[in-house]
Amino acid sequence: MTYTLGQIAAIVQGTIEGDAAAVITDIAEIQYAQPGQLSFIANPKYTKYLSTTAAEALLVAKDFEEKFKNLVRVENPNYAFSTLIARFRPSTPFPKPGIDPSAKIAKSAKLGQEIYIGPNVIISDQVTIGDHSILFGNTYFGAESQIGSSVIIYANVSIYHRCIIGDNCRIHSGTVIGSDGFGFVRTDTGISKIPQEGGVIIEEDVEIGANCAIDRGTLGNTVIGKGTKLDNLIQVAHNVKIGQYCFFAGQSGIAGSTQIKDGVTVAGQVGIAGHLTVGEGAMIAAQSGISKDVPPHTIMFGYPAQERHKAWRELANIRSIPDLKERLKTLENEITQLKQRT
Repeated sequence: MTYTLGQIAAIVQGTIEGDAAAVITDIAEIQYAQPGQLSFIANPKYTKYLSTTAAEALLVAKDFEEKFKNLVRVENPNYAFSTLIARFRPSTPFPKPGIDPSAKIAKSAKLGQEIYIGPNVIISDQVTIGDHSILFGNTYFGAESQIGSSVIIYANVSIYHRCIIGDNCRIHSGTVIGSDGFGFVRTDTGISKIPQEGGVIIEEDVEIGANCAIDRGTLGNTVIGKGTKLDNLIQVAHNVKIGQYCFFAGQSGIAGSTQIKDGVTVAGQVGIAGHLTVGEGAMIAAQSGISKDVPPHTIMFGYPAQERHKAWRELANIRSIPDLKERLKTLENEITQLKQRT
């Protein structure tokens, strides 16, 4: 599939600087791009490849200041490039609607129109599956769970009883939704389990990566809001409430009953303690530990996490300790010498 640069600009609603008739045959990362291929720069650190890339043209932001033979200026290079990926590299077609003979489906289950159910899928009593959904092999659906329309659930996902998955969600392999929350109480005779009788609600347009664990609530529900995206290997504990359009990078964990408001961004390997509130639009840097409430639109960093500017000042002071130690040692020597003279 080929496009002219002019056609590319029309697709991404961009403006051209260069040859609109240049032919684009494929897309590639800037450091690997070859003649005839289109690439992009969204992060300034990739400008170092401008002098070595063989790319035919680049997608860049409107305020991009560097020079290149063919540029397409757009509002958001990341989004524009993702649009073109779908054009040049269409996804592998999903299976056609149908039910594999090895699937086990309860008589009381309600199945929508045009759905695919793969090998060894188990659908328990009173489960509902919406229209156009795709359930790959070895997935499990507990009693009374509800799966919306146009949902894609990849192989080896387990969805426990009374969980709700909204329309247009995508859940990747190995994820478990609705497992018991970590609720226990110490007694005179040992440790007693607290029953976990709530549920999980995943609102529409949520994507959950591979090998995540979303625990059910103790009495109420654990909730993941509309449009939120979870990376791989994320733990969401019981009764957590995550708002709409949040991002969570891999290996992050949220302890029980914490509330994450809309538009929050959490980087990788972040730990968030329980019973806290993370305000709307907050950002948490990688490997931070959140031990107290986070105000809205605050950037937090460190362990324990603090507002980023304060954390950076503390780090700068810590790094200056060796120099201060040497200066102090020099002053002590000078004082000793003065005392010896007197």
